[in-house]
Amino acid sequence: MAAGDTPPTSTVEPDTAQRHTAQEDTAQRDEEATGEEQVANSPRERALELVITIVLSLSALLTAWCAYQSTGLSGEQNRLDSRASVLQLQAFRAEQRATQQAQADLGAFDRWLEASSDGNTARANFTEQRFSAELDTAFRAWLALNPLADPDAPGSPLEMTEYVTPDETASVRLEAEAQRYEAAAEVADGAAGDYVLAVVLLAAGLFLLGIQSRIGVFELRAGMVVVATIIVVGAAVWAFRLPTGAGL
Repeated sequence: MAAGDTPPTSTVEPDTAQRHTAQEDTAQRDEEATGEEQVANSPRERALELVITIVLSLSALLTAWCAYQSTGLSGEQNRLDSRASVLQLQAFRAEQRATQQAQADLGAFDRWLEASSDGNTARANFTEQRFSAELDTAFRAWLALNPLADPDAPGSPLEMTEYVTPDETASVRLEAEAQRYEAAAEVADGAAGDYVLAVVLLAAGLFLLGIQSRIGVFELRAGMVVVATIIVVGAAVWAFRLPTGAGL
C-alpha cells in the first residue's frame, strides 16, 4: 500500500452490532410472547375463560328466548283484547234485547192489570195467554204470593227472581267471559314487559363480560365475571318462572 493511500473502512463491526441488536429484539419478543402464553394458559385463566364461554352462551340463548316470548305475548295480548271486545259487544247487544223483552213483558202485565182492575176477565185472560214464557213463570209465582192482599209482595212479576230472560243470562255470561279475557290480556302484557326487562338484565351481564377482557388485573376480571354470572343466572331463574303464551 502506498504511503499516501487511505486504508479502507471496515464494515464488519457495524454489521455484527446490527445482527446482535436484531437477535436481542427477537429474543425479547419471544420472551414476551412466551410470558403472555404462560399467563393465558395458567389454570385460573383457563377456568375463567371456561366460565366466560358458558355464561356468554347461556346469555345469548336466554336473550333470544326472552325476545321470542315477549313478541309472542304481545301478540297474545292483542288477540285476547280483541276477543274481549267482541264478547263485550255481544254482551251489550244481549242486554239490549233483554231490556226490550222486559219492556214488552211489562207492557203486557200492565194491560192484564188494567183489564183485571176493570173486571174485564175475558180481556185479562186473553192478555195472560199471550205472556212470554219467562213472564208466565214469574207471573204464576207472583200470584202465589197473593200480592193484592200482601203489601210486602213484589209490585210486579218482573221483580220476581223467577223472571229471567235468556238474553239476560247470556249477557251476564258473555260479560264474565269478556272479563276473563281482559284479565288474561293484562297478564300477557305484564309478562311481555317482564321478558323485556329480563333482556335488559342479560344485556347488562353481557356488557360486564365484554369489558372484563380490557382489564389487566385478574382479580378484578374475575369479580366482574362473578357479578355478570349472578345477573345472568338470576335473570334466567326469573324468566323461567314467567308465564308463556301457551300458559295463558
